[in-house]
Amino acid sequence: MKRIIAILLCLMMVLSFVACDKGSDAPTTEAPGTDAPTEAPAGTDAPTDAPEQTEAPTTDAPTTEAPATEPETTAAPVADPIEFNDLPADQQAALKAVMPVTLPDLSGYEIVTRAMCFDRGADDYYIQGNSSGSAQYVDVTGGAVFGQAIKLAAIADSGSGRTEIEVLPLGDMDISTAKGVMFYVDFSNVLPAEGKEMCASVTINTNSYRAKGPNNGNGDSTAVAYYYDGNAWVQTTNINACRQQIPANFAGWLYIPSSTFYGSAEGAALGETFGDIFVMNMRCYTDGYTYSADNYIIFDEIVFVK
Repeated sequence: MKRIIAILLCLMMVLSFVACDKGSDAPTTEAPGTDAPTEAPAGTDAPTDAPEQTEAPTTDAPTTEAPATEPETTAAPVADPIEFNDLPADQQAALKAVMPVTLPDLSGYEIVTRAMCFDRGADDYYIQGNSSGSAQYVDVTGGAVFGQAIKLAAIADSGSGRTEIEVLPLGDMDISTAKGVMFYVDFSNVLPAEGKEMCASVTINTNSYRAKGPNNGNGDSTAVAYYYDGNAWVQTTNINACRQQIPANFAGWLYIPSSTFYGSAEGAALGETFGDIFVMNMRCYTDGYTYSADNYIIFDEIVFVK
């Protein structure tokens, strides 16, 4: 009985709860603060729209490229000539062995400079002149007397005329104390020209100092020079401007004292030494042979001695 009464009471409570819920039209009262007010309080200009989310400012460091630093282009230092004292002892002996032992007056000598030794080839010299196109460096197997030499076709680049080049040494060239110039030439690979004598010479600063003798070669041969015949020095002179006569097909050394060089600016021959001459270039002169591209001439070891 009690169980039935309890069930009935439960049913009555459920029905009563449902009836109450259906009959209530009271507005739902939400907890205050759930919706933001549409009007901001006085004095505040809060935006009606929620503010856009602002991204944090980019914190990447500004690109500060280092100023363009071009790689250092340090110019290769100009190499001084390979001076005699810079050569190893065995090469000093080898060079002495191919040079005359004495000067023409039978005195000994020292090499002041080998600035025109040609041993470093194109690294030390700039060549121009009417035969520069055929100029090439050769070693002893190609005709050099020592180290390297300059080999030239026995004709100008134009296809006619004598061989001649102007050589600019890139290193220092102090000849102030030198009393003469000695150089090696090889004419053994040219043919004599009919009615002419072979001749060769070197000049300083193009034609500023030429081996023409104290009378500047005017009307006579006044130059005093020498060629070495393999046993002794033989005196010779200028036969074509400043060029010194040599035997046909000569291959060997020439020596020209400073007193044979005539200075155009000074209007006189030089003295016992070359003095304070700033050397810019030297010219190698030749003549007296049959001009031919099939033949060649060699200059080597243009050294100043004292």
